Amino acid sequence: MTNLELSWALAEMGDLLELKGEEAFKVRAYHRAARALEHLEEEAAGLHVRGELERIPGVGKNLAKKIAELLETGRSTFLEQLRQEVPPGLRDMLAVPGLGAKSVRLIHQHLGITTLEELERAARERKIRRLPGMGSKTELAILRGLDMLKEHRDRVPLGIARPLGRLFCRQIAALPGVTRVEVAGSLRRGRPMVGDVDLLVGVKGPTEVKEVMARHPQVKEVLQEEANRLSLRTWAGVKVEIFLVPDDKFAPAWMYLTGSRAHLEELKRFTAGGRLSPESLGLPSNLEEVAASFSSEEELYSRLGLPYIIPEWREGRGEVLAAREGRLPAPLSPEDIKGDLHVHTCYSDGLHTIREMVEAARARGYRYLAITEHSRSLVVARGLNVEQLLAQREEIARINRELEDFVVLSGIEVDILPDGCLDLEDDILASLDIVIASIHSGFNQTEEQIMARLEAAMRHPWVDIIGHPTGRMLGRRPPYAVNLERLLELAAETGTILEINASPDRLDLDEDAARRAKEHGVILAVNTDAHDTARLDDMGYGITVARRGWLGAQDILNTRELDGVLKALKRNKRKWGQGSPPREERPRP
Repeated sequence: MTNLELSWALAEMGDLLELKGEEAFKVRAYHRAARALEHLEEEAAGLHVRGELERIPGVGKNLAKKIAELLETGRSTFLEQLRQEVPPGLRDMLAVPGLGAKSVRLIHQHLGITTLEELERAARERKIRRLPGMGSKTELAILRGLDMLKEHRDRVPLGIARPLGRLFCRQIAALPGVTRVEVAGSLRRGRPMVGDVDLLVGVKGPTEVKEVMARHPQVKEVLQEEANRLSLRTWAGVKVEIFLVPDDKFAPAWMYLTGSRAHLEELKRFTAGGRLSPESLGLPSNLEEVAASFSSEEELYSRLGLPYIIPEWREGRGEVLAAREGRLPAPLSPEDIKGDLHVHTCYSDGLHTIREMVEAARARGYRYLAITEHSRSLVVARGLNVEQLLAQREEIARINRELEDFVVLSGIEVDILPDGCLDLEDDILASLDIVIASIHSGFNQTEEQIMARLEAAMRHPWVDIIGHPTGRMLGRRPPYAVNLERLLELAAETGTILEINASPDRLDLDEDAARRAKEHGVILAVNTDAHDTARLDDMGYGITVARRGWLGAQDILNTRELDGVLKALKRNKRKWGQGSPPREERPRP
């Protein structure tokens, strides 16, 4: 089994234990190990051979035995037992936004509900509101959440599709006769939710790609097979489309399969204006019409007199005209990012120490890292009280004294409480290097209440950044009631930075909001919200959002060197005005 499959198995164990009402610490242990496995750089199978499974963060003897059984047999007696004890539909109910394990247990115990269909019927018949601790608001939230699940039923988040696409590309590339494999479609364009994973395979001579992939351990069923196409569904429910083309036709096929249809139509309209005829582009209406008329996408755009248009921009939103007029920015790249301003460690709900996170950030070429734990009210995430925060600041100061080429910033992700107050006193917030304020509760409040909370935080003198500003969780929770235009106006007025949270579960702000923020002159920070060292790689997802929002490096806070970052923070504008920070006041060893 791959690390990803092991991760899914442990996450399911954690979910089922939670539905049974097991102790929270035990549930957290399974989810923590699942996250560690998902981002483990080495395959767990190799560690098992060497007897080193307990080297995986969060994995002790008990979990190591369960992982070993999965690796050796492909099954888990413990997981099978849990599946017998917990009705299968209850885990599906956990996917409903606003429903936690405690509520699911309560609904099951009182109403005997075991399926999403029964849950919807009970909510529409107003039975949920009669249960202890529920009420009409919860009932309406369940109905909204069920509608959201229906809307996204055939789509999966980018954070699930991209790793699966990369895994399949890597494995297909090793097969005989394969010359090249690339992702295409909406996955290549970086859409936050994708309908399927499109893979284009260039081949020379005979190949067994279709036969091998049909037997892949992650494939549940073959949906359709044609001469140059194989359609599959994985056990995780993700649809995979594999297209095979001769190697010399790879470029036009890749252009066509990447799309979008709207972008290809823009190109054809552009060529109809006298540059080239649509036929001469080799842009087909289907794969059978692919002609080897250009050897790369760059060549095609060059023949049109256009700069290369990156896949993230190919959505038919005027990008062709913008490219012709020179209005597209230089695409943001990983090399532009100088640091991450939102990460967590084992002081709260992270997996690794400050030093481990720092070394991982330095290995990525970063110049700085902000440690921003949860604050005390977020008990489920082991939020820090004042004493713990002060102890962490001392450790950060010690690490800074040892570093020559890197700076660790002492920060906090402070909760914006339901009444609009912040979770820590002003003098504590003022003493930190950076403060992110985020909403983690009260998601069902009205727009007026939500906006009052956000406005209070943005007008607060020591709040520098608003974290994941709309609160959405892709495929699981819609945004809370944010007035986006008002949010952007307040950010511009108060000088508050807004975050593009790069966690693939969030991607918040989204691309449209990010583009509107740029138009308002609002500075954005692309942060990972990483809870372990591997999650620092999620920066790529945030870069995708920024690129899709037509943002360049000049629009992103953490493309700047540390002095530029500090100068842009609200707290330092109060102390230093618009000038450069005095050397002695900069966070330094």
